[in-house]
Amino acid sequence: MNKKISDSAVSHFLEEVTDQISYKPLRPSIHQELESHIKDRIEEYESQGLSHADAEQQALRGMGDAIAIGTELNEAHRIQKSPRLAFITALLLLAGFVLSCFLRWTPEQMSNGYLYYIPGGILLVFTVLKGYPFLIRHRKILAPLIFLLYLAQIVVFLLSHFSRRRFGVASTAYFATLLLVPMITVLLYCSRHDKKKFLTAALGCAGVWMLLMYTSGPYHISDTAAAIFLLSILGTVCFMIHRGILSGKKKYLFSGTLAFLILLGSPLFLTPSGREKTEAFLSPQSAIHTTWDDTYNGILIQELLSRTPLTRGLLLSPEEMMDYGTGAWYFASHDPRHIGVDATGIHTDKQRQEFQDKVEAIEKQGGNPRYIHYQADDVTLWDILPQHYHNNYLIAVCIFLFGWVPGLAMIGTIGLFYWILFSYIRRIHGNLASSLAFSCGQCLLWQGIFYLLGNFGYQYAIFPNLPLISEGRLSILLNMLLLGLVFSAYRFDHVIEEPVNYRPITSG
Repeated sequence: MNKKISDSAVSHFLEEVTDQISYKPLRPSIHQELESHIKDRIEEYESQGLSHADAEQQALRGMGDAIAIGTELNEAHRIQKSPRLAFITALLLLAGFVLSCFLRWTPEQMSNGYLYYIPGGILLVFTVLKGYPFLIRHRKILAPLIFLLYLAQIVVFLLSHFSRRRFGVASTAYFATLLLVPMITVLLYCSRHDKKKFLTAALGCAGVWMLLMYTSGPYHISDTAAAIFLLSILGTVCFMIHRGILSGKKKYLFSGTLAFLILLGSPLFLTPSGREKTEAFLSPQSAIHTTWDDTYNGILIQELLSRTPLTRGLLLSPEEMMDYGTGAWYFASHDPRHIGVDATGIHTDKQRQEFQDKVEAIEKQGGNPRYIHYQADDVTLWDILPQHYHNNYLIAVCIFLFGWVPGLAMIGTIGLFYWILFSYIRRIHGNLASSLAFSCGQCLLWQGIFYLLGNFGYQYAIFPNLPLISEGRLSILLNMLLLGLVFSAYRFDHVIEEPVNYRPITSG
């Protein structure tokens, strides 16, 4: 029977139900599902001999109260709010913006990095409101587009490698590498029933990855981004195995995943550059050569932290600050050739020539000193800190300025953000939504961990961005996108249907 339901009590019933659904894009599907169910009921009653009008009335009576049904459906399919996560996100974003504006006026300033918080905030709001539905709807287009972004990074790398010029490799590589994490998560989920094709694609991508990591020389992909990428993928795949999203014997899946990720991570430990960075990370003092080294910055931070009181800021005499500024506190007993030289009071050509002769004499002996543009009567804390303290050492600077207790409070607030973030992720029921949110959360978490370790003197390769707080231009936009996807996956967990039997774009 193919009768169309007329504008009658049935239409009024359906309108009453759908009016209770707060997420309007869901109303048509609920309307269609209920209409189909009522049609079946009407056909069943008509087959028993009832007239169409009586069958319609009987079907509606069996359905129950329209408002009550709509309210129950709305409760089961409502958009979820995340007030605690939104509050602490806003708090940290405000702190990052204020710190960027404040530290911009110090002697070691960057040009207008804080302005990136404006498009970053806009991107966050847009992603929260539209991100997950947009990703589900356009996943077949987004997957190759993100892969093309990564290919574009490889082209940039090749241009840099052969021209011996840098074309923004560090920032674009960092951005493109971390953006691969949610893309791979979506493809892994959508291809979990077609494992042969995905395995073929995975091995092909792994081969390209290993080729780049072992042959790209000084312009290779950021080791920090690579480490965060691998740790995030490992955590996400283990999460999917634990939840049963990836089927199979868990012990084999866990061990196979770990072995595969160790293989992909081998360049971080086996190449000369990888071994050097690992040694500098684990034992910074053994890798110090000059005051220009990141490892020297690490032990300087450790030294200053050890002298900072619990409840007030770091207090040093001008003589002590000069020792720290020139590096004499360390190199006087290790290699005096690397102690900074006084570059103040140079006004005439003769003074400039004498200074240049002095520096050349030190360099001929193997020294590499800093030029010191301050003296004991005007030296400040800002003068003796590492060059990029305004971006890379915000937590340590907070401790230096206000003491350990406020600094630990800042660390605790950041830790609370991650605890709340993952508490919301654990509540997501949808398999794809939870996997996507967990992968984005992993990227945010590992950035925070590496940043925190660097602030205590254990820096691995280049500094990552501290999500929401440390300005990083493109990485601000990246982290807003990642966090927005977590918000959006939680928000639409109950109202967006996940793809079924989707064949991924991996064989083209």
